Amino acid sequence: MNSHFLVFDWKGFMAHFRQFDANSSALSYSFPPPTVVCGMLAGVLGIEKDEYYERFNRRNLQIAVQIVTPPRKLVQTLNYIFAKSANDLNMSGENLHTQIPAELLVAPAFPQAPLHYRIFLKTAEAALAKEIEEALQQSKFRYLPYLGSAPFTSWIEWLGTPETIEPVASTEPAIVDTIVPLAALELRSLRMEFIDDIPPAFFREHVRRDFLPGREPGEVIDVVWERNRGKIKAQFKEPVYRWRLGQQIYHVVFM
Repeated sequence: MNSHFLVFDWKGFMAHFRQFDANSSALSYSFPPPTVVCGMLAGVLGIEKDEYYERFNRRNLQIAVQIVTPPRKLVQTLNYIFAKSANDLNMSGENLHTQIPAELLVAPAFPQAPLHYRIFLKTAEAALAKEIEEALQQSKFRYLPYLGSAPFTSWIEWLGTPETIEPVASTEPAIVDTIVPLAALELRSLRMEFIDDIPPAFFREHVRRDFLPGREPGEVIDVVWERNRGKIKAQFKEPVYRWRLGQQIYHVVFM
């Protein structure tokens, strides 16, 4: 079965990608996890809530994310309605609010520059690839995209389809530009060496890969990303794809 590959930039000035295991504090991932990207694409295409999980499962749509500008986290305290029952929602009782700290993401140069993520897609469905390409290339959005939470509006810059896609030989270490699933790394192969004379700074996060029909929780995976150069050098046991897009070459591992 032939695969179809697409890539676009996703930008905005502020974001919040709530960690699924956070409770009283609204902590944020540093990047949009696959479930957020799928939800954004479903909104752009006009697919109703809870109706896209089967079509966007990992067998049919794979996602990779490159952090182009490493985010800076700000903590703000938000006022929420303190509701123990439906009757509290009419704001007629005492103790109407509770304050919750929330992590917000901005670019290091905020507000002069936006957050910047690059999204790589691989799908086995030609019709889905065509729908996504037409919507993003022509900015025909059923619902406007936002970076994780409705107040954080964003925009998409279509980059196109790669001129060439080729797998990288698995016998040698590769330098990858995207966030990497921990399970894709060979044991003890992550390299700590400098890249372009810059030391690495690795971070590990715990994300949900997808949802199952009926919004049942899907698989949870650990991923690794690098802050200083955005590149990870290691030996990989999952496919690494070399993308050529114009004059740029990217090395991608899908989540």
